[in-house]
Amino acid sequence: MSKLKTSLKHAIINKLNVEGAMTDKELMDSLRKDNIEFSLRELNGVLLQLEINGLIITRWAGKDKRRIEKVNLQKKEGG
Repeated sequence: MSKLKTSLKHAIINKLNVEGAMTDKELMDSLRKDNIEFSLRELNGVLLQLEINGLIITRWAGKDKRRIEKVNLQKKEGG
């Protein structure tokens, strides 16, 4: 994986940790505010990899919107 994709992957995870679930548009706007440069194709590729790895969940939240959520990896106690 290239350095750009790795940086974008970490930036996305950090955004979701800090801001919680958000739409793809909100995520793009937030990343661009932090001067992180990427194309829509790169973003979609990284989101796909994160979802395949079980780190995020993406759901359609309308015709052209996706909701992106970080998966909670903590195990439940006593369960």
